[in-house]
Amino acid sequence: MLKQICIASALALAAGTASASPEFAELWGAKATALASDSAPLLDTARQGRLPVLDDDYVIEVERFAFNATRLGAWTRQAGVPSTIGCRFLSLGEEAENQLEALEGARSARASADALDGLLNLFADARTLSAAAAWSARHAGDQPVTLSQPAPCPEQPLRIDRVAVR
Repeated sequence: MLKQICIASALALAAGTASASPEFAELWGAKATALASDSAPLLDTARQGRLPVLDDDYVIEVERFAFNATRLGAWTRQAGVPSTIGCRFLSLGEEAENQLEALEGARSARASADALDGLLNLFADARTLSAAAAWSARHAGDQPVTLSQPAPCPEQPLRIDRVAVR
């Protein structure tokens, strides 16, 4: 399993942010939908009082999802997308890692259910975010591009459904 993770990480790092695009943002949103579908049976198991069994593929896909959120966060800065969207990508990536860590370390069905609830909420936010980022990147030519260093992300970026994309 470690070999698979190392290979996947190396390939992902080699790709860099250059391959990120509006289409990649949309694919990331579609991956959020697929991961939500994969998470639902695990949540049902946890709600029935049993610890869900996590297979390696699920864990790797959530890790890849989190990594790609970070890539998309960096890409948005280059694509002229509002910084709030980039910050939200970065925070969702970090949040996905935290929820996965909580899920893997869960010692009770209740703890597993809490982590899975967090992941499902995150995946719902990701679908909205991916659509907003793709739209905004496609319309970035309508907005002035700033060459200055982007402002740092706030500690708690706003949820994307509360952000007006211009």
